[in-house]
Amino acid sequence: MEDLYLECPGCDEVTLHTVLKEKESKKHLKITVKCQECGTVHDVEKNFKLKDIKIVISRYDESEQSVLQIATDEILKVEDVILAFDESVEITALETEDSRRVSSSAAQDLKMIWARSIDVPKKVGISINSRESTYSFNILVPQDYVFEEKKIYRAGRDFFRIKQIKTEKGNFSRELARKIKRIYGEPVKPLRDYTDLTDYML
Repeated sequence: MEDLYLECPGCDEVTLHTVLKEKESKKHLKITVKCQECGTVHDVEKNFKLKDIKIVISRYDESEQSVLQIATDEILKVEDVILAFDESVEITALETEDSRRVSSSAAQDLKMIWARSIDVPKKVGISINSRESTYSFNILVPQDYVFEEKKIYRAGRDFFRIKQIKTEKGNFSRELARKIKRIYGEPVKPLRDYTDLTDYML
């Protein structure tokens, strides 16, 4: 059970309480707590003021705009994962009422949220570069699929080694698919030790 410091009607001061029961709706939170000092059981209630905020959710190459109701005192940050209409989405950008892009903000100051769905598979573009030619293809993998530099992968009949993993924050040697913008690789000869991406190819 969760413990909270709250005003106790029995002790008439702030004490540590154990949460016994919790009931939450969009506009209201009610918890039943027990004081760890005197044993008094009482209810604590809180009403939420909600704000309508525009949200743009990206899925692959398509985007959908809708309106999300969020408690005004909730703090949102870029890279936070929130629930939007029963879909888990990762916040990619926030815009305030005065049209500033920020990395975090209270909901009451926000005008727009940009996010990407993490419930659908992630489309990752891969470019293979050799001295003679360059070719590209796309794969659909789980959002938490991990790619690593220098590791050998197979795609159809081709084998390649990852040279660079590009994300919005720069290049990394190891990264989750949902954070990757593009992967760059170089062809290698077939090997026994490899990860097969063939079933994920589009």
